[in-house]
Amino acid sequence: MFLQEIPESGVADIDTVDKEKLSKRAKYLQKIREQLRARFRIEYLGQLRQQSIKNYENKPIKVGEIVLLEDSNKKRSHWNLARVLKLMPGRDGNIRLVLVKTQNSEFLRPVQRLYRLEIENPVVKGKDNVIPPATSSGRVVKPPERFGNVIIQN
Repeated sequence: MFLQEIPESGVADIDTVDKEKLSKRAKYLQKIREQLRARFRIEYLGQLRQQSIKNYENKPIKVGEIVLLEDSNKKRSHWNLARVLKLMPGRDGNIRLVLVKTQNSEFLRPVQRLYRLEIENPVVKGKDNVIPPATSSGRVVKPPERFGNVIIQN
C-alpha cells in the first residue's frame, strides 16, 4: 500500500546555505554591477560623444542627406526622418540653419537639432545605379530568351 516514495518539496542545497553566504554574494554582485555601469558610462558613452563631435566637425551636413529631427516630446526611436533640402549659413559663414523635408511637410531647423545617421547611403537616381539581380552565389541572373524574343521578368 505505501510502496511509493513520498516526494519532497524542499531543495537540499538552498536549505543548507546560510544567511551570510547569500548576503556576501548579493553584495559582490551589486559591486560588479556598479563597476560595469561606471565603466560603460565612461568608456562607451564617452566614445559615442567624442565620435559625434568628431563627425560634426569633420563632415559638414550636405544637401540630400537623411537626418533625424530632434523632438523633446518623443523618444528617440520615434523621431522623424527628414531629407536636407537647403543649407543656410550664418554671418560667420558656418551652416547654422537647414531646410528639411519630412514625409508630410518642410521645416527650418538649426543644425544642433539634427542628428546625422551613422551610415552614408547614396540616393539611387535613374537606371544608372541599378544593381542587376544575382543568385545567392553572386552570379548575375540573365533573363531568358525564347524564340528570339526577350522576356523580361520582374
